[in-house]
Amino acid sequence: MTTMEASCEPVEIFNLVQSIVQDINIKNFKNMADQIVSISIKTVDIFEKMVDIIYAGAFNKPNFITLYANLCAHMINYATFNELHNTETTFQLILAQKCFEGCTSHYTSQEEVSKLKENFKNSNMTPSIFKNRLNTIHFQYYNSSLTHCKFIGELFKQGALTEKNILACIEELMKVKDDLNIHCLCTILQIGGSKLSKNHNLDNIVSYILSFKIENSVLIKISPTLESSIFKIQSLHFKGWINEEAVKLIESNENHSLFEKLPEESKKSYELKSHTVMAQCIIDECIVVLNSFDEKNERSIKEIVRKLNNTNSWIKYDQVSFVASLILITLNESQSIRYKAGILLNKLVTERLLSRDSVSSGIYKVMNDSELKIELPKLSDLLFDIASRHINTYLTYISYFK
Repeated sequence: MTTMEASCEPVEIFNLVQSIVQDINIKNFKNMADQIVSISIKTVDIFEKMVDIIYAGAFNKPNFITLYANLCAHMINYATFNELHNTETTFQLILAQKCFEGCTSHYTSQEEVSKLKENFKNSNMTPSIFKNRLNTIHFQYYNSSLTHCKFIGELFKQGALTEKNILACIEELMKVKDDLNIHCLCTILQIGGSKLSKNHNLDNIVSYILSFKIENSVLIKISPTLESSIFKIQSLHFKGWINEEAVKLIESNENHSLFEKLPEESKKSYELKSHTVMAQCIIDECIVVLNSFDEKNERSIKEIVRKLNNTNSWIKYDQVSFVASLILITLNESQSIRYKAGILLNKLVTERLLSRDSVSSGIYKVMNDSELKIELPKLSDLLFDIASRHINTYLTYISYFK
């Protein structure tokens, strides 16, 4: 492979960079890196495409992330390559912007989840398949987010990102305090903390991470991998950021490359996100059912039964959650709406779409929600409006809770 001439078209440049990113290794690094910095045709568009190609390589081959970070540093250290003529834009600035944009969007899989939800509504996909695909989406986004932050940490460590760049990414991650962002912060600090601590006090960032563990030790079960990452940050901070350890991502373990292969304990955090999405889907279905029901019109109940008999109806997948969701959406509505919900539940039992045990369990699930009891002091009275047609079940539970 020869150096690029000034007459090359952009597509030839991109093909060269793609080939180098694919084939680069420790032995041929100097030769490959020099071929890139010898490219004489440089524009903002070409720089942006180069960054995209290198980023894709880092995501496809996470074990080579350190090598790709070194490649970026090599490109930036060549001033004649890094700078564009008559402009303040540099390869380093474009790379930094890509890193920052990843921190503002990497933690959400909402777009892909929305597509899946739309596909579920318009196909014969069963709730069980829907749940499995949700788990996979959340797992893949979690891993890609950690990979992104590992790359950011390595870029900073190798000098491809400035202290200002890395602090901007950290600040962005601290805007949303959830398990993924905390794990991302741990990943960045585990790699770049030693270098960053030389000129910047990391006490506040570490305290922020540790507070997440304290706040969630009772409310949710932190995954073993996240708990281990938090412990490492605490230890590194205590020791003055020496004795760095290699960051191990989940996908680096061949046995854990798929959601299905994860240990049961590690699956819980992804399943929790999936259950949240599923709960909203069930609520959406309940709202449609409730709005479609006219207690004075027999045809309306027949139409509801017909719709709910579809293969992808949540009532067939999780009756208890369906009942609980139907109850929950009426608690802040008028008394007449709650009466209507009670009549509808009774009708669905009559039509054998719900069992009485499911209705009982759904009522129990709502009554046993401690946060709901605080939010709605008159919860028992509100539930009575709905459950009066299931009076024996209701009285049994209400006497128990009193």
